Amino acid sequence: MTHTCSYLRLSLTDRCSFDCFYCGAQKKEAFLSDREYLDVGELERLARLFVGLGIRHVRLTGGEPLLRAGIHDIVRRLAAIKGLELVSMTTNGFALADTLAARPFVGLRRLNVSLDTLQRGRFRSLTGVDGLERVLEGIRAARQNGLTDVRINVLLVRGFNDDEIASFVRFGLERDLVIRFIEYFPTQKRRQAFRSLYVASADVIKIIETTFGPLAPEGSDPLSGPAQYYRLSCGGPRLGFISSVTHFFCSGCNRLRLTADGKLFPCLHTEHYADVGTLLRAGRIDDVANLIAQTAEAKGRYNKMTCSRFFEMSSIGG
Repeated sequence: MTHTCSYLRLSLTDRCSFDCFYCGAQKKEAFLSDREYLDVGELERLARLFVGLGIRHVRLTGGEPLLRAGIHDIVRRLAAIKGLELVSMTTNGFALADTLAARPFVGLRRLNVSLDTLQRGRFRSLTGVDGLERVLEGIRAARQNGLTDVRINVLLVRGFNDDEIASFVRFGLERDLVIRFIEYFPTQKRRQAFRSLYVASADVIKIIETTFGPLAPEGSDPLSGPAQYYRLSCGGPRLGFISSVTHFFCSGCNRLRLTADGKLFPCLHTEHYADVGTLLRAGRIDDVANLIAQTAEAKGRYNKMTCSRFFEMSSIGG
């Protein structure tokens, strides 16, 4: 690949157990049917092609990936692909404890849990589910099952949870969890009201340093996304910041996105995609490989500075 793409975000389903306003997972007019989903064999064949073209990290997303039947088998078969260095997953954590109780994941090296509030009432109002304790139980279960790299994604929304910044830092320190603060970047209609809801990473850092002392920068993780990491002078786990609004990181983006039915997007914000799933099911493997390479090489033309479309995050895997 001419454009360096080492990271594939692979959506396993467009369904979710939550109904957060910024994602709209339960407000879609139509959902994919089971027969439209790429099956585990198709996912594995595609992943092998991606790895052959330079992908080294596959993140399983949704919707909510734990809703996908056969999730353990999907993780195991992807993790066994030679040359794939990292298989990770982003989950809302609601079904995590039950999923791990069924059996542990084989080959899953990193887990990101989306958790935007530590207050039960706020959690219920955001998600539509009284499920905070189940998510916390899932996080505990993940650590007990040997998942040492667990990261908490906190999407900050002004006026909703921006008063919980210090609480999340303490939560991470007490449980040895990486906390990642994300600037809210609206993905639905670009209304001014939505634009005003983000909390700048620089302001979050000031709040943290006022309470906990100075932060030392540690840069980004190889093979991963745009998060910039810092560490408190007192030690403990790192803190991450994803500055979707105040720092456009398009020029350094290394990600491709594949939907659950096999549509490959070079950027979250573009309407342009390559339908590699249909080609795969037609047995046109060489054409699939060529189309993946072409999409990656054209990636520089598609970014959120030049593209804007109406879409729901749950349809493309975050």
